[in-house]
Amino acid sequence: MKQLIKGLVLPAVLCLPACHHAPEAAPIAATPAALHAQSAEFKREILNPADGVYVAIGYGIANSILLVGDDGVIVVDTTETAESAREVLAAFRKITDKPVKAIVYTHSHPDHIGGAAVFAAGRDVPVYAQRELVANMQRTSIELQTAITRRSQRMYGMPLPADQVINVGIGPFVDMHADSTVDTLPPTRVFDEQLEDTVAGIHFRLVHAPGETGDQLFMWLPERHIVLSGDNFYRAFPNLYTIRGTSYRDPRAWADSIDKLRALHAEVLVPSHTRPLVGADRIEAALTDYRDAIRYVYDQTIRLINQGRTPDEIAATLRLPAHLASSPYLQTFYGNVPWSAREIYSGLLGWYDGDPASLQPLAPDDTARHMIALAGGIDALAKQITDAESRGEHQWVLQLSGYALRVVPDRDDVRKARIAALRALGAAESNPNARHWYQVSAGELAGEYKLPARVVKPTPAMLARMPLARFFDGMAVNLDPQASGDETLKVGFEFTDVPERYTYIVRQGASEVVPAITDDADIVVRVSAQTFKEMLAQLRNPALTIASDFTVVKGSKLGFVRFMRWFVPDAS
Repeated sequence: MKQLIKGLVLPAVLCLPACHHAPEAAPIAATPAALHAQSAEFKREILNPADGVYVAIGYGIANSILLVGDDGVIVVDTTETAESAREVLAAFRKITDKPVKAIVYTHSHPDHIGGAAVFAAGRDVPVYAQRELVANMQRTSIELQTAITRRSQRMYGMPLPADQVINVGIGPFVDMHADSTVDTLPPTRVFDEQLEDTVAGIHFRLVHAPGETGDQLFMWLPERHIVLSGDNFYRAFPNLYTIRGTSYRDPRAWADSIDKLRALHAEVLVPSHTRPLVGADRIEAALTDYRDAIRYVYDQTIRLINQGRTPDEIAATLRLPAHLASSPYLQTFYGNVPWSAREIYSGLLGWYDGDPASLQPLAPDDTARHMIALAGGIDALAKQITDAESRGEHQWVLQLSGYALRVVPDRDDVRKARIAALRALGAAESNPNARHWYQVSAGELAGEYKLPARVVKPTPAMLARMPLARFFDGMAVNLDPQASGDETLKVGFEFTDVPERYTYIVRQGASEVVPAITDDADIVVRVSAQTFKEMLAQLRNPALTIASDFTVVKGSKLGFVRFMRWFVPDAS
C-alpha cells in the first residue's frame, strides 16, 4: 500500500465545499468490507475546504493543515516523520511560497509533531502548544519508548505486507519504517487554558481541550467561523482507550471539549484525521452525536460499576443505542465500546475488579499448569484446542492455546492452531487496531516478524534540543536490578559542551540522580552531552563510543564499562 500511494502523482488542489454539503450515505455495518470503504477518507490529495485553508490528507496517518495569511503561512500539525513532512511541504509549495511564520501542535502524539523542523527549514519559527505537551512527549519518547514502539507496530500493522493493511482507521498508514527520522521542535509559545494571537494577519485563538490527550487544543478562527479540532473528533468511534497503551483519557473531559466545539457554531471544521466538514448544521449534528456517544459509554459504565459489575461483564454487554451506532462518525474503525468501558473502570477504580480471587492470583505459569491438569493433561488440552478449531471457535482456541504454550512452548500442533486462530480473527475484524494486532501476533508466532525496539530515529539536531536530564530518566527505567542488585556505585558525569553535571547513584537496584558531581563519586567520566545523547538514543555504537569518546577522570574505565552494562547490555 505504501509503495503504491507514494507512487501517485499529486493531483491539482481540490476545492470541496459543495461536496461536504452532500447527504451522507447510509452507514454500512462494521465489517472488513466497510473498512475497505473507509479508505476513501484517505485519498491522497490537498483539500481546500475554505479560502486560505488547505489540508494535506493521505500522506501519513495524520493530516497537516496550511493556513495562508498576508505575508506568511501557519502550519498546524507536521506529520509523523521528516520524510512525510518533506512530501507535504512540497505539495504546499505548489500552493504558495510564503514563508512559514508559525507552527501549531494540536497535541503531543508523534504523528503530529515528528516533522516540525522540516517546515521551519532552519529558521527561528515560533511553535505553539498547550503547556503539558512537552512532558507528555518526553515521557513517551524516552521512558516508554520501547514498549510504545513495540505495541504501536502491532496496532498499526507496520510489519505486515502492504496487501494486508487496508488502512489504519483514521489514516491510510503510518509512514514510519527503518529509514525514517523524526525532527521535532520544542514549543516556544505555551499556554494553560487559552492563547490569542495574530500571525501573518491570521487572528486565532488556541483553546485547551483535553480529550484524546491531556494537552489537546483546538484552533478557532473567530472571524471566519473555522475550527481546527485536533484529534478530539474524526470519522470513527473515538479512541477512548488505545491498545498501544496510554494514560487515562477522561471521557467526561473529552465530552466537555466537544461541547466547547459545539458552542462555537463553526461553519467549517477541520480535524487532524479524516476529512473536513462544511456547514454549521452538519457539524452540529456530527459533534452532538459524538459527545453523546462518549457520555453514554461513560455514564452507563459508571451505572454498571455501581451495580457491582466487573470489567469483563460490562465489556460484554455495553452497546451504543441504535441512533448512535448508525452514525457514520461512530463506526468502530479506531476505538470501540468494550475497550472504552474497560478503560473507564481501570481509570477510576484501578486494576482490581472486586473479585477476591483477583487479589492474590496464581502466577500465569502456575495457572496454566493447573488448567492443563484440569483438562486431563497436555494431550487432552491439545485435543480440546483442535476440536474448538474445527468448530470455528477461534477466541476459545486463542485462550486455551495460551495455557498450553506457557507450559509446553514447543508444542507444534498447538502453536499452529493458535496462529490459525489469530489469522481467522484478524480476517474477520473491522477495527484496524485489533485486526493488525491479531495479524502481527500470528506472524511473530510463526517466526515471520521480529519487532525492532526502534522504528524511527531522532535526528542529532532533535537530540540536541532535548533536555539532558531526561536522558538520565531513560537510563533509570533501563537499569537491570539483578545485575546491580548487590552493589552501590556512584558515577559522576561531566559534559564538555554544557555546564550541567550529574552523579548517577545505583543503590542495590534503585536509582538516584543528583544534579552535581558528589565528592564521594566512585567514578567520574567526561564526554560531550551530544555524544552521550546519541549513544543512549542508539545513533552511536555504545561499546565503541565508551571506548573512544569517554574520558575517565576518576576511577577505572573497566568499572565504568561494567556500570554502563547495567543499562545498555551491548556497552562492551
